[in-house]
Amino acid sequence: MNNSLIYLTTPTTATVPADGILPLTTIVRRRGQSVQQSNDSVVLGTPGYYHVSVNATFTAPAAGVATLELRQDNIQVSGATSSSTITTATTEVASISFEAIVRVTCCGAPVTLSVVNTGVAITTSNISLAVEYLG
Repeated sequence: MNNSLIYLTTPTTATVPADGILPLTTIVRRRGQSVQQSNDSVVLGTPGYYHVSVNATFTAPAAGVATLELRQDNIQVSGATSSSTITTATTEVASISFEAIVRVTCCGAPVTLSVVNTGVAITTSNISLAVEYLG
């Protein structure tokens, strides 16, 4: 039985520009070989299904809509996106959370997951990403 998982965070402040990838700096938990960290992304190495959970807390230097989306091999995962409208620049704290199930086909492994900010620039105070192999 494959019980691979990874839980990554960035508990410190990070500036993420529009169209920038959210940084993932700290491995909090990791088990197995199917899920690996690679810079600011996660590599899925075993065919099957994976549960992904994304959380981010942030402010924005300008008013606008902050949008985060999950990408698999740089292609947006359908339905794996969430937005928050910032009305007060610099001081308004917002958060975004979403979950998704992604699939790695038998001939498609390995694949890379990343979380991209497609809205206004943000300054994060906390980021977490959990990925668990389901089988």
